[in-house]
Amino acid sequence: MRKLLVPGIFLVEALFVYFVLTERYPISGDDYSYLYQAKLFASGKLYAEDPLYNADLPLYDCVETYCLRDNQGHRFSKYPPGWPALLAVGVKLRAPWLVDPLLGALLVFLILQYTEQRMGKDLLRGTGLLLMFCFFLCYYAGSFRAHIATAVFVFGAFLVYDAAERHPQPSKLWPFIAGALLGYSAMIRYIDWVPLAAWIGLSLLWRKRFADLMLFGIGFGLLASGNLVYNALLSGDPFCVPAALHRSSESINDRLIISWNGFVVTLIRLANLLWVFPPLLLLVAFWRRYRPSSKIKMYLALFSMNVAIYFFYPASIGGPGPRYLLAYFPFLVLAVVDLYQWICQHPSPAARRLWNFAIVSLIVCSLTFAAKEGYTMYWRRDLERTVRQIRDGKNIVLLKTGTYKTVRGDLTRNPPVLSSADNLYFSWCDQPKRDALLKQFPGRNIFVYEYPGNLKRLSSVF
Repeated sequence: MRKLLVPGIFLVEALFVYFVLTERYPISGDDYSYLYQAKLFASGKLYAEDPLYNADLPLYDCVETYCLRDNQGHRFSKYPPGWPALLAVGVKLRAPWLVDPLLGALLVFLILQYTEQRMGKDLLRGTGLLLMFCFFLCYYAGSFRAHIATAVFVFGAFLVYDAAERHPQPSKLWPFIAGALLGYSAMIRYIDWVPLAAWIGLSLLWRKRFADLMLFGIGFGLLASGNLVYNALLSGDPFCVPAALHRSSESINDRLIISWNGFVVTLIRLANLLWVFPPLLLLVAFWRRYRPSSKIKMYLALFSMNVAIYFFYPASIGGPGPRYLLAYFPFLVLAVVDLYQWICQHPSPAARRLWNFAIVSLIVCSLTFAAKEGYTMYWRRDLERTVRQIRDGKNIVLLKTGTYKTVRGDLTRNPPVLSSADNLYFSWCDQPKRDALLKQFPGRNIFVYEYPGNLKRLSSVF
């Protein structure tokens, strides 16, 4: 019963994030970019078309939108196609907001299922507490971002491979399926597959199971190569990812590099990890007395490899919370669950008190996380609330500023077909560029927005 109750509660929490905390507003430019591409896929298109979607235009500074790419009149997401393709199913069903919460509930169910089968039914209660009270997980399950979906496919690949290892005569399809699941995860996020693929590949190679290794590689290659096909359809070059189109040569965004800044960024990510998941400190406190098994060390090694991979991406900390570490977060939960088993079997009441304190800390940190992000989202939606003052007509809103912790380029969010929108959003730019832009939309009312809540109408001569 608990295996269904906990995912059900988690689903409700994720829907709370979407409908109450964010009020159905895309949390960031990443969310908007994924949803934008999903709408295109659902309509049978790879990209939107408009003469303004050209990065070489003089007025491009006015129309540029973060996390989208414009190339020769085509606009599309800068991210790989795997997650928008899943979201497109929700778009077709008119409920894209339900896809991530359902995947989050599925992830929770899979973790509980694995805990019961491989670690013991008596640990379901502790596992459920860790998952229900970790608002970091719920927050991303209530978004349009790709991290939960990646975690589902990575953990699914692990479960399939683990089942094959435990079965006396496993089907040859199992390593193929494990590879295919990891391959699709590469179509969602480019590098999160690396730790588990390396572990599985080296394990099979060490035991000279070359046939299984080949099947695993074929399954991975068949799905992961979808990125190459997608890239070729967008730009004609299979090895040019969308994010690389018209990217500044000085920018380190969307690049893997070796930098001293990687150490600082990694330390901040780990600090954020302790902030959103304080029970992790118990592993540090009891490490010598606890003596984890080789299986638990493997969980921690996979998570550590995930941390190491993102060392090479120092462009962003990846907040709120350590979202770049979310794909392997289930393995960290399993390691803490095993420690919980040791604490339950330990005669010391101090150890149990520390566990209870860790759970209370998790609840307090999660409530603080929720309050902080609720405050951020309220002020981030200042533009949306302010524009509601406009009663009718077709309008253009020129953004002189962004909103709270949100830059202008993250708010110039327009639908694929510009003429279909009552309100269009562009950045305030130099007078000649602005005049050239406004000539493209005659008859619209022109407004200028400044944070917070300042909206002024301009007279238009176009």
